[in-house]
Amino acid sequence: MWSRYRNHNRRNSVGIPDPTNETQDKIMSTYVIIGGDQKEYGPITSDDVCKWIAEGRLNAQSLAKAESDAEFRPLSAFPEFAGALAPAAPPAPGTPSAGWLEHDYDLDIGGCISRSWELVKNNFWPVVGINTLVVLILGAINQVFGLITRPAINNMVAKHQVSPGGIFIIFLTIMISCPIYTVLMAGLFKYFLKLIRGESAGVGDAFSGFGPVTGQLILLSLVMNILMIIGCVLCVIPGIYLAVAWLFAMPLVIDRQMNFWDAMESSRKMVNKHWFLVFAFLLVYTLLSLAGLIACCVGVFVTLPIGLGALMYAYETIFSRAAAPRS
Repeated sequence: MWSRYRNHNRRNSVGIPDPTNETQDKIMSTYVIIGGDQKEYGPITSDDVCKWIAEGRLNAQSLAKAESDAEFRPLSAFPEFAGALAPAAPPAPGTPSAGWLEHDYDLDIGGCISRSWELVKNNFWPVVGINTLVVLILGAINQVFGLITRPAINNMVAKHQVSPGGIFIIFLTIMISCPIYTVLMAGLFKYFLKLIRGESAGVGDAFSGFGPVTGQLILLSLVMNILMIIGCVLCVIPGIYLAVAWLFAMPLVIDRQMNFWDAMESSRKMVNKHWFLVFAFLLVYTLLSLAGLIACCVGVFVTLPIGLGALMYAYETIFSRAAAPRS
């Protein structure tokens, strides 16, 4: 049975409410939380709530109710948690947060997806609209570069032979187009991160890749893609390993303003702690996106935002500034 603390009606000997009762109420207040799996947890104390916020398990949009509440409401509606929900000061640009590599993490794949679904559901039209806008822009860019590579591909297919000139055109096109894709996707990641953290997010955030970190994002894209192509050519497995290991390099650049190499190394070292778990997460993410394509292609405009949101929840879990070592 849940414990209840009621001191509201206690009075001192002269019938005046005891001023210490208000302090006791705050200390003994308990809360019930709806987790990312839509299950209720509690009662827990305010200290526990603050701890879960710091660990990235709760955010401003998580639903909760105090013992005196009749209905659940977002944590942002509780003044007592304003400080815990306030965005933490970012680390110095170009450097990883202290303590990342010393701490472990527990990546809940199902929890990331369910929390992302709640995020998309609560911000459905803005999220779907902005995501669709970026996808259409990416599609248009892809068509433009397709006009360049298509003749070379058709020529090689018609002659049944590989042409060095054709391969060079395709490779050059990839090296030009990938940085553009990276800059646009990085902005979309930033948009989702601001939503997850309960901050105001708009169309401008989705294009924030065009800014101070554009150069680092371009370098990141070029170096990552060249090394992954080499890995795939030598043997497919190294290419797959690198693709998973560097999964969070892009968010680290756009979010923490790290230089491209530090971002790649930080992502690799943290992912390596549970490489197969992150690989499984990436498989689920891919299947989720494919499910949208199968649904007459229209579903991708919903499943893709859910997948991107889940990816950013995973990023928050792994790179939380307040991550604590597992006992």
